[in-house]
Amino acid sequence: MKFLTALLLLTSVAVAGNNDKTHLPKSFSVSGGRAVFADFSEAVYNITYDVAARRASVVADIRLQTMEAGFPVFDSVTAPIAVSIDGVAVQTVQSLTPENETILRYVNQLTPAGVHILRVEVPLTALVDFTPDGGVKSAFWTSDLSERQFLERYLPANFEFDQVQMTFNVNFIGAKTKQVIYTNGVMGETRLNSFRIVYPPYYTASSIFFHAVPQGATNELRFTLRSIDGRIIPAVVYAGKSSFGVNLENLKARTTAVFQELESDYGPFPHPTLTVLQAGMGGMEYCGATMTEMRALGHELFHSYFARGVMPANGNAGWLDEALASWRDAGYQSSSALSGSSNMSAHPYYTRITDRNAYTFGEQFMRYLDGKLKAKGGLKPFMRYMVERRVFSPLFVEEFIAEMNRFYGVSLDADFRKFTYGVNSFTPTTKKSKHSIHTKMTIEELQNYL
Repeated sequence: MKFLTALLLLTSVAVAGNNDKTHLPKSFSVSGGRAVFADFSEAVYNITYDVAARRASVVADIRLQTMEAGFPVFDSVTAPIAVSIDGVAVQTVQSLTPENETILRYVNQLTPAGVHILRVEVPLTALVDFTPDGGVKSAFWTSDLSERQFLERYLPANFEFDQVQMTFNVNFIGAKTKQVIYTNGVMGETRLNSFRIVYPPYYTASSIFFHAVPQGATNELRFTLRSIDGRIIPAVVYAGKSSFGVNLENLKARTTAVFQELESDYGPFPHPTLTVLQAGMGGMEYCGATMTEMRALGHELFHSYFARGVMPANGNAGWLDEALASWRDAGYQSSSALSGSSNMSAHPYYTRITDRNAYTFGEQFMRYLDGKLKAKGGLKPFMRYMVERRVFSPLFVEEFIAEMNRFYGVSLDADFRKFTYGVNSFTPTTKKSKHSIHTKMTIEELQNYL
């Protein structure tokens, strides 16, 4: 089993480039040519916190490949200070996609198809707090319920389809206290308060957990978990010292119980480490990590299998993992019928956010599928199969359906078409409301948990 897990990881890395090209969004017309999406193969982020100046910045060097000539697309919510491609200074344009579903940036320089080096410098302002004791608190926390809330909120990045070998070189200049970083990458301290973090090449813009604090700002409990495949998985649970009522022993016990439950159902934990920050309202998932409150812990750790294990390649596939997680939360119930419909799989092409109906109607749809497939074992055997077959391989909802059809030997196309591509007659969750698990928090609210 240990060999099988390693083989799956190596295979996922080997096919990442081809998988990225398969899911590459289509180009679209802009003034003077076409905005073309790229496959990022490597991104090195030099992240500097200047404590004396109370200023942070990022210089990103990105190796990318375009498949057609045009204006290469990337994204950064923050306007760049400087941009160059292949060493030539260029300007960028912020643009809406054709159906106004999202905003992105592109390089305003006609560029031939091929491999290029994009350098982007941006100020880092979101979720950065220079503390009175001469330290820094900073986090790259994300959300799938709002536009442009993945890594592009902080750093130049690509859309979620793209798997990228990412490296962070993090320097705290002039810090008067030792800094600590909680992350889901492989980290080394090159010198005092300078760190190099290498992330797996199958990570996407929604994968990374990064939280920097001055030493002593948190309480933590480190331990190990034994996977069913024999691996020893380092784990840490922690909370800010200002967080009242956090019992780390209870958090460890609950984390261990959920870990064992999920391994029993879906196989070896897909990630090499496990990090849990107890903070916030609801939770958010990352690869082998979560920022969560206790009641949402099971939901968020489930996402290490579905969302950050079996990964969505676009917004129209984002509902799948939330529907499955909500089905687990409700006790894996079955039903024999379903009324209503939704368009969870059929939003405009460049949609990047998850349809909130996933938590409600999506969960009901999974109940319905489980009932319909009960004679064939229900949904859970298929879910385990998907972890074994498609871990770290972003997919469209159409690929998920095709995998399900193959696994069960029957076509479920009509069910998905009726219930997830239909007219939205199901009462939708309004954009302004807050879901009880993935609560949409403002920057100001998130700032309280740094």
